[in-house]
Amino acid sequence: MTPLNTIEESRAMILGRIKWLMILRLVLATFSLGTAALIQITKSMSYVDPYLMSLYVIIGMVYALNLFYSFIFNKVKSLVTFTYTQFFMDILLITGLVNATGGVRSVFSLFYYLSIMGASIILYRRGGIIVASASSIFYGLIIDLEYYGIFQPLYGPPQGELYGIPTLLFRMAMNITAFYLMAILSSFLSEQARKSQAALTVKEIDYRTLEALHRNIVGSINSGLLTIDEGRKVTFINRAAEEITGLSLAEVYGVRIDEIIPGMEKVEQDSRGLNYSEQRQRFEMSFTRPDGRLVHLGFSRSILKNSEGTRQGEIYIFQDVTRLKEMEEHVKLVDRLAAIGKLATGMAHEIRNPLASLSGSIQVLRDGVRLDSDNQRLLEIILRETNRLDRLLSDFILFAHPDDRSKELIELNRLIEDTIQLFSYNPHYRNVSVAHDLQGSIMVEADAHQIKQVFWNLFINAAQSMDNRGELMVSTHKVYRNSLSEEVKSRLAPSFHELWSQIVVTDTGCGIAKEFLDKIFDPFFTTRDRGIGLGLAIVYRIIESYRGIILVRSRVNKGTTFTIYLPLTSSTIQAL
Repeated sequence: MTPLNTIEESRAMILGRIKWLMILRLVLATFSLGTAALIQITKSMSYVDPYLMSLYVIIGMVYALNLFYSFIFNKVKSLVTFTYTQFFMDILLITGLVNATGGVRSVFSLFYYLSIMGASIILYRRGGIIVASASSIFYGLIIDLEYYGIFQPLYGPPQGELYGIPTLLFRMAMNITAFYLMAILSSFLSEQARKSQAALTVKEIDYRTLEALHRNIVGSINSGLLTIDEGRKVTFINRAAEEITGLSLAEVYGVRIDEIIPGMEKVEQDSRGLNYSEQRQRFEMSFTRPDGRLVHLGFSRSILKNSEGTRQGEIYIFQDVTRLKEMEEHVKLVDRLAAIGKLATGMAHEIRNPLASLSGSIQVLRDGVRLDSDNQRLLEIILRETNRLDRLLSDFILFAHPDDRSKELIELNRLIEDTIQLFSYNPHYRNVSVAHDLQGSIMVEADAHQIKQVFWNLFINAAQSMDNRGELMVSTHKVYRNSLSEEVKSRLAPSFHELWSQIVVTDTGCGIAKEFLDKIFDPFFTTRDRGIGLGLAIVYRIIESYRGIILVRSRVNKGTTFTIYLPLTSSTIQAL
């Protein structure tokens, strides 16, 4: 089978070899032309000498054929036929050249070997044997024609110097044997080269496949991957690492990892003097992205080795654990709220009964005994403080058991409007400007008193942050889960519908410092001189009891925004 029919070699490769064959043919023709010209000059032969004329004709035919080959080079369909045609034409030209330059004595018979070698390289063993056979036939033919005097060489031997039959047979046998040996040996070498090339191609394909697989695996994993050399300079980061850190490979390549992630310097200092097995292989640290966003990264460290097992640096695999940290904080907050809720329940039941008795007794005493103005004022103070304690206990109970009240279908926007009206009529907050954008009809299943308590607490909190003067904006609208950010979607209850209500309460107050944002929903946490810090904790507990979420975003001296998501009822969804 020829190489043109095998899958190891492409058409382009065969055409490339044919090009080299044509170039070699031109080189030999040019060499022959130079030789003829040299003979003519050194021997002062005439331009019309038959010997030289025959050489010039053969060389001219070589140039003409090569020119013809170059025209049809890219148009031929069968490379086998095209290649065999060239070799057969070469044999005819070589035969003519040999006959013109002395027949059996011609040194140009060496060109047969070159033709056979070329056929073995391009057409392999079969082609080499065929061209060797054709060379043997034509070479034997010109010897026979010369011996029998049918066709004498133009540049033949002197009269009477013809070889005898034994000598001619010996020379012919030696040349023909050499033709076939050349074909066998050169085709053997070319076959070995072809097999080696095929094996190398397979290995190269396997290597490229493995390299592509490695590149795709490294590029497709969700975890960030970062490698450093022994000088702690970054040598590679994958696509996930670029997305997590907001930095590209071009920006970090060759930069010390300590300059990219400052916390790494402390990890390195802590690891000095320790064996690798004693060092921290898993750790977490905060990282500020170029866009200013703070993320928490969880790292896993291992040694980077080459194929010989020699250490070349370290590999860091890391994930963005910001959401996990937020969930951990949320779980801690829920645990704290549950613990305090139990405490609040016990305190409420233990204190409320004697407090009710105390309040009733004071009222009876106030109504049944005539007191002077000072004592009367003291009784009023006692009653007022008793009522305040009762309200405080009510807040405790509401915080501890927000699910105790019955739920009903309520129109959220109307309830918010009522709360805004009550807030606006309150003389303490008359300098607070309230604007609202309440869109459509939003039906939720909840306790109206609890929902009013939520917004009342938020409004009071906003007014206090603005020193009872400023602007308060309330807006509501319906949103689809898919339109929300991943942070919000991950916290919404998955068992509910795709449609949710979004309530946004924004003020222009003093804002909340960054270090306090994680604590504002903790019970008894407050940054003001007055208050016990239960307002926002109650808001959080009520919203959570309805399978909703509340988010806060704040900038110091710019204001605070609370965003609440509550699930819509099926009747609201059907009405859309």
